[in-house]
Amino acid sequence: MKKNMIIAVISINCCLFAQFDNTGTSAANFLKIGVGSRAMALGGAFTASVSDASALHWNPAGIAHATDIQILLTQYNWIADMKHSYFGLVIPVGSIGNLGISLNNLDMGEMKKTTELDQDSKVVFRASDVALGLGFGRKISDRFTVGIHGKIIRETISFSSATAFGFDVGSQYQTGFSGLIIGMAISNFGTKMQLKGTDLKVDTDAYEDQDANPDVIAQLQTEEWSLPMTYRAGFAITPVGPNAIVKNDALEATVSIDYYDPRDYNPYYAGGVEVKVMGGLYLRAGLENKFIQFNDDNDDSIKSDDLSDMLDKDNAHGYSNKAAYGFGLSSAMFPLIPYNFSVDYSVSDMGVLGQVNRLTFSIGL
Repeated sequence: MKKNMIIAVISINCCLFAQFDNTGTSAANFLKIGVGSRAMALGGAFTASVSDASALHWNPAGIAHATDIQILLTQYNWIADMKHSYFGLVIPVGSIGNLGISLNNLDMGEMKKTTELDQDSKVVFRASDVALGLGFGRKISDRFTVGIHGKIIRETISFSSATAFGFDVGSQYQTGFSGLIIGMAISNFGTKMQLKGTDLKVDTDAYEDQDANPDVIAQLQTEEWSLPMTYRAGFAITPVGPNAIVKNDALEATVSIDYYDPRDYNPYYAGGVEVKVMGGLYLRAGLENKFIQFNDDNDDSIKSDDLSDMLDKDNAHGYSNKAAYGFGLSSAMFPLIPYNFSVDYSVSDMGVLGQVNRLTFSIGL
């Protein structure tokens, strides 16, 4: 009874939070970037099945499954010459539960500081985003796990920055039927961000028409922006495998489907399939399905993936399907190595922005 009440409360809260819809009004959008090659090869459908250190991003309840120290590291070139890095650490602390530490960083590198009067400036500035988090996951029973992840988030551009605090909460429930797992999570619920810094200081003349007052230093007022809070729910089921509906000792197949409801975007779905062969080789494929729209006067549908064609449409709308695939190798393929580890690779289709290749290393000590 107690377990059912916990599930009900979490479900109701998730649904309440999922009602907000504020298109294009979120800061710290780097928090939306998916973490880990395995998850991204599945199209991001990872809420129910995640059990490694990347759970601190997808669903903090997943870290409760760790039985040893786990380390996960991924770094790759994202779009527009930006570099994304993620580090996750999970430490079991006995019957209390498991602790987790995460570091999420997006480095945009150096850019030229140009103005309307100086287009060939030699002055450069940097921009970067970072989130440092601390999480906790615990098994409530042999089937039900919960987790929470708090983080401090900071965005910096030139000499200005914004800071916020956010939380992620989640749960996973193993039904016992053919490996069916149900997961749900709320991510990036927290305070608002407001940009502050010396870049916002400007020289201004409050009474230009009088032609008598010198310029004074003024401070530009910036608005507060919310974090990109997201509700996600999903399931993962293993229809083929040693203990599945279809018995097969040599092959194991898992299907995952997630529903996403961001506060600043239309709800969408993601799905993926993972096939395990030879005990330690994983083949994966996934799909992300989003509804997109460009508002204007006339009604027309997107017929091309080319960005210029999209922008030529008036009130263009349609479904955008982004495919992903990848593979992974685990230590089961190398019995002489004394550690549990995995190496995962994925390729994600970013539409007109090209493809993103990810490589992720994880090890258990």
